[in-house]
Amino acid sequence: MSSFSSLSPDPNAARKRLLVVQPLVGIGDMVWHKPWIDHLAGSFDIILAAKPTAHATTLFHGTNGIVDWLDIDRSMRGRKGRHDGLAGLFRLAADFRRAGADAILVLHHSATYTLAARLAGIPLRWGYGIGSSRRWLNRGDFLGRDARRERPYRKLGRYAHANGFGLNRPVWRMSANRDAVLAVQDFCDAHNIDPDPTNGPNGRNLVVFGVGAMDVERQWPALHFARLAAAIRAEWPDMNIVLTGAPSEASIVQAIMSDKTAPVGLIEKSGSLDEAVALIGAARAYIGNDTSLLNIAAACGRPAVGFFAQTEPLDYSDNIIPVALQDGRFGEAGAIGRITVEQAFSVVAATLNKPGKPPEKDRGGR
Repeated sequence: MSSFSSLSPDPNAARKRLLVVQPLVGIGDMVWHKPWIDHLAGSFDIILAAKPTAHATTLFHGTNGIVDWLDIDRSMRGRKGRHDGLAGLFRLAADFRRAGADAILVLHHSATYTLAARLAGIPLRWGYGIGSSRRWLNRGDFLGRDARRERPYRKLGRYAHANGFGLNRPVWRMSANRDAVLAVQDFCDAHNIDPDPTNGPNGRNLVVFGVGAMDVERQWPALHFARLAAAIRAEWPDMNIVLTGAPSEASIVQAIMSDKTAPVGLIEKSGSLDEAVALIGAARAYIGNDTSLLNIAAACGRPAVGFFAQTEPLDYSDNIIPVALQDGRFGEAGAIGRITVEQAFSVVAATLNKPGKPPEKDRGGR
């Protein structure tokens, strides 16, 4: 079956419109898909269909070639949306039709999206084709059922190689918009956080603590964060430590800042995801739980020290530096608490004492 190269055989012809559907709900999920979507945007006019919770417009700031966005409103963490149910299927097909795409690429196993593409009349339909979803696809090589639970970046890397848009060395890159960069510069100036040109033109002398998590089992204890902050300050007295989290995680931030073992002068920074990207991009390192911000830090080119207790550490980027359970017993209740402050500090110290950026390896491409 045909590969993506067949879509644009003539380099002088008008660019085709490609509807890319990536409907996973998380920000980290979208980060994992980013190198291949960036790559496709170099050859096609991309309409990116994603759920609002993935914050695609923030993550793809600076990616030329994305010409439009389409919100997918279904299966939103238990909330029903306008694309759920039988009527929702036809609304989704209508939205796909209005996109005016020449082709579609469905980066998911659900037959809902491939059927909607067929109902929309999109002539060229690529996708993973796992299970019944392949019935409505008519282009490309498919993945088998064994790929359904594979990590998304591995799944997409394998599919892309089979269909003519593979990357031997996928690189995750991300940048903040100018307004967010200026807002973070003002924040740093207000808190007397000095510039650090070793981090790039917008670098500052700070580390970011990402203290929140999607559930309590991924949440390193507040007391541990407080003690780690004290150890960092003892080793680097001039280091600024900025705590960030969602508004719903304000109580965690306050628990860390008010703990008697925490050093004085911890700084809190809340705000938009755009500003979080700019803040992390200015930091010497990111230190936190296994969340979307960890993936963002890696894509921003920052050392991203992450705590892993529920799943094995992510392995797609050398920028992710894991602090994992030494006994290998992932997934147990309360396992996150077995990661000690001493273990975390040894990794952080090695990271902050290491000059420069680790080299990129071939990750996730096959």
